[in-house]
Amino acid sequence: MANTTFTGPVRSQNGFEVAVKNNVTGAFVTRQAAGLPDITGMTYADTATASNISLADGIVSVVNYTGAAACAAALPAAFSGLICVYVQAKDTAGGTATLTFNANGTDAWATGSLIESRAAAEVAFDKSVAGEGQLVFTPADAATNLLTTGSMIAFQCFEDGVWTISTKLGGAADATTGAFAFAA
Repeated sequence: MANTTFTGPVRSQNGFEVAVKNNVTGAFVTRQAAGLPDITGMTYADTATASNISLADGIVSVVNYTGAAACAAALPAAFSGLICVYVQAKDTAGGTATLTFNANGTDAWATGSLIESRAAAEVAFDKSVAGEGQLVFTPADAATNLLTTGSMIAFQCFEDGVWTISTKLGGAADATTGAFAFAA
């Protein structure tokens, strides 16, 4: 196919896929063209931490979770087109209580999703398996956590029942602790 140039916006109701052909086997690998969403036009909510909070479609929820007490963040039912954004308001140096993101009902993370984790004070990744709908962050009681002030986790739904996760986490050399893990 030839290259195409557009002068207006390109829209898709189900996201965009990138297909890459393996030059050795000839097989195609297809993946969702996802990344942090454009948050233009979304609503900002300063959300006080609590034991239970809800993330909502079209809302950038800035949460002051610190690790001093556990917090569970519930996502809405995953319907194509939804975007929920969690932003960390404060440093998570206040304890080791977990922050848990829960997909609704049987909704799950896209199988094979990767999330950065630094449980062993170095970059590692946890990979989701089919059916997992929980994401748990366990901070260290230190100022070196990967999830820190300004970190962002975006949950986007391109297919009903499935959440795609994009992140912008602390990249500083001293952000060497705190562990993420997918769970069922």
